[in-house]
Amino acid sequence: MVTFRAKASENIPAHRLVVLAGRDEDQTILVRLANLEEAADFVSTRFIAQGELVDVTLREGLQFWLVEAEHDLPAGCWVYCGTDGMVSGQGTRQGHHKMEAVGINIDPTPAGQVARILRRESFAHGYGLEIESRLSDLEARVAALEQGSGGGGEG
Repeated sequence: MVTFRAKASENIPAHRLVVLAGRDEDQTILVRLANLEEAADFVSTRFIAQGELVDVTLREGLQFWLVEAEHDLPAGCWVYCGTDGMVSGQGTRQGHHKMEAVGINIDPTPAGQVARILRRESFAHGYGLEIESRLSDLEARVAALEQGSGGGGEG
């Protein structure tokens, strides 16, 4: 588990996929909504206003994320990062690269409702990433941001 302080670079609604987004001019770590071609780093649990400082905790092990559904989602379908940090059942969109699955939707979920997603890294399967490797990568990115190297350079 790793915890750090970050600032929202935009308004982030509750139950949305979020990514690390570099640093601001004061060297504060930034977070923002994930876009259609990104692997989410974590999920927001409440509304976060642009400029608000928040404590972010990244956990390993079995994780269920509560994320708003962009479209109706059947139980058992793979979900991907959709528009505005929501989850979508569409893994490829016109003009975008094929995306990595965020996880599996557990219950049938209508569009606009909160889906219960079993994170892909929470279980072992032939296509998944190992949680230890993913968490180490995130910890390294956070450490780089905290040391002022800029990390991902986005934001």
